Amino acid sequence: MFASIGKALALIFDPALFGVVLKSLLLTVLLFVVLLIGVEGALYLLPTLGEPWVNRLLAILAPVLFILGFFVLGAPVAALFGSLFLGDIAKAIEARSYAGDPKAPGATFATNLSAGARLAGLVVLADLVLLPTDVLLPGIGEVATILVNGFLLGREYFELAALRHLSVKASDALRRRHSGAVFGGGLIISVLSMIPFANLFAPLFGAALMVHLFKRYAREAQT
Repeated sequence: MFASIGKALALIFDPALFGVVLKSLLLTVLLFVVLLIGVEGALYLLPTLGEPWVNRLLAILAPVLFILGFFVLGAPVAALFGSLFLGDIAKAIEARSYAGDPKAPGATFATNLSAGARLAGLVVLADLVLLPTDVLLPGIGEVATILVNGFLLGREYFELAALRHLSVKASDALRRRHSGAVFGGGLIISVLSMIPFANLFAPLFGAALMVHLFKRYAREAQT
């Protein structure tokens, strides 16, 4: 686990993979910007909420809400990123670190997009369900959110990495066999996705981590 974390961190600073890292970061920023603009647009289009001053207050608080959006949208962005761009990250890592392994057939774009959209929806739903806990039980609510998002993100990232090589049934079986490590990796992604600026690297780190974990466990299964 720790060796895979080290390899994932090394990816970000590997000059040979600079192009992939830069592209991934730019696309992550773009996803944040699009989603945050959507939130701002929704606030602007709100009808008058009881009294006009309510809307004026929301307009004044918009910059604060914009910043808070980085916390709220971190996990959904990480989920979408995993489905859209993990393939590129996996190809770069496998060509760099596992050149002798058989080439992955890869999963279809539609399969990845469907999985990512479904997971992003689940993450948003889980965060909304846990929102009252965040408000009423500060600290406990945040921990619960991290745990739930960690489970969801770890599962998706690992399965997307595995589906490049294995069937759905085989990848699910491998994930279950190493559920503890996959959950631990998901927790790291979840925590990073809630920290401003670090959440820009969370999807990239998560993709790299799960590719290395998959390669390790797949090789162990063959011995």
